[in-house]
Amino acid sequence: MKSSKSLNSIIRYLLFLLTTFGAVLFSIAVSKNGLLWGEVGMSRWMYENTPDFIDFLGDVIDAPITDIGAPLLFIGISILVYWRWGRYATVGILLAGSMTGLTRLSDIVERSGPNKNFIFNESKYYFGEGGYPSGHIVYALMIFGMIAHLSRRHTKLQTSRVVTSSMIFLILLNIWTRISGLHHWPADVIGGILMSVPALMIVIWIYHRVPVLLKQTPKMHYFIFSREQDQMLTDKSRSED
Repeated sequence: MKSSKSLNSIIRYLLFLLTTFGAVLFSIAVSKNGLLWGEVGMSRWMYENTPDFIDFLGDVIDAPITDIGAPLLFIGISILVYWRWGRYATVGILLAGSMTGLTRLSDIVERSGPNKNFIFNESKYYFGEGGYPSGHIVYALMIFGMIAHLSRRHTKLQTSRVVTSSMIFLILLNIWTRISGLHHWPADVIGGILMSVPALMIVIWIYHRVPVLLKQTPKMHYFIFSREQDQMLTDKSRSED
């Protein structure tokens, strides 16, 4: 058991380091080279070969993750998480949401999005149309990824599998349709993934240490965890009956 846990820890550390350094190096490459090799071909192939219903689903989930819709969606998700899983889980989703805010301020690399002619135009950059990294991908990975993680702690195994599978589907759908729908070049999406993975891992690391950190402020600790403690007592009494 201990060897398995240590192996998992090593894998997590390696994943964190690889994605962090990968994000830095990839961002430098994009900023210096404009379009990377293969981006035009990949965009063209995905645009021409993606089934219409996939693009339709992509358009459906695109609207709630726009600059206006994303905050409203996040508020709705936070309320739902609080209602179903309590204050501690809400702290987790708020931590994840805070990490998405930077992508709403500016793009790291200001480059125009693709068009149906698949011609890269350096002079036609507008914030919200293209740009590196893809804010939609950062948002999807951080928020949907955190929901999947929270479901493992706060729901039964079967429910957790359903929630996790749904969140993975939404993430993959976002990744695919940002390219096939000509919203972003592939590098914008890859950069969003590379940046989001270590950011999500940091959020999860902090989240699991919140109980210890809040012990220094008993009132705040009670406020956050009182509902969970009451639920544990209720479940215990039911099992004894």
